Amino acid sequence: MTQDEENPGEKKRIPDSRLVAGASDAGLRLDAFLARRFGRSRKQLRENIEDAVLSASNQPLKWSHRMSCEEEIFIPRLQRPEPDVEVSYRILYEDEYLVAVDKGPGAPVHPARAFRERTILTHLQRDLDDPELRPAHRLDRETSGVLIFTRDRASTTALMTQFAKQTPKKRYLAVVHGRPDFDQMRLDLPLGADPDFPIKIRRCPSATGQKAITDFEVIERYPKVSLVAAEPWTGRQHQIRVHLASLGHPVIGDKLYLEEGRPYLDLIKNRLNPEDLARLGHSRQALHAERLRLLHPADEREMEFVAPLPEDLRALLV
Repeated sequence: MTQDEENPGEKKRIPDSRLVAGASDAGLRLDAFLARRFGRSRKQLRENIEDAVLSASNQPLKWSHRMSCEEEIFIPRLQRPEPDVEVSYRILYEDEYLVAVDKGPGAPVHPARAFRERTILTHLQRDLDDPELRPAHRLDRETSGVLIFTRDRASTTALMTQFAKQTPKKRYLAVVHGRPDFDQMRLDLPLGADPDFPIKIRRCPSATGQKAITDFEVIERYPKVSLVAAEPWTGRQHQIRVHLASLGHPVIGDKLYLEEGRPYLDLIKNRLNPEDLARLGHSRQALHAERLRLLHPADEREMEFVAPLPEDLRALLV
């Protein structure tokens, strides 16, 4: 039994980052010192560092603490309980080189941050008794659909090379707010980091950003929502979601690109409530990786994997 299991209510403090002040840092307030080191505003740092910064003797420091030359500090993090999410998938195809699954929403692809065991990779390795499985690409936690894993290093390299060159053909389905006035269109709109968002995860249209191209087709219009197919030609972070939001038809349930991202900030602070989700239109972003076409890593034959639109998104089409 682990310490956390013995004391489930106790939070274990673990040093996350060790910093040492230089001569030019002497006399700076602690928050100003950290703002300089991390390139953030003092307000952003105070919001994102939930627990006290520690001295070398493990004592908490106030934000007003004045730094001295060669002073050592630790930025702590909390070993939080793993989020209680459902890990679900359906195997679409498997051979000695790869495994294709239809990923359910909610669980991340692989361990990261608070997620250790409740991931698609961890469960798949256990269920197939294959600890060498590795993801060949990624889907966001809330995105469902086709996801590929590889079983050996050569296959991993081959498929990751394909994805890096953007040769696989992807088709997503999104349930969006409103009724687009186009049937088909190609959007060529560069994307970059949103400079006004406190966490460096949100993207936005940017004249100096990375090239991003998506083809859209309206599949069906309903009174207040529409089903849209998206085929990205580039692989930028959140590309489809940002492009749809820029067209005035954001993805239903998208906490990061609806309401200027405030629901996402509430989510990470455990402040999101059922009323917020009802206002967003769904408990998760209504995006599904429906189809993926690529070359088999062993013999380069063309493979296509298809995952039908899941029931929770079908229920939105009214």
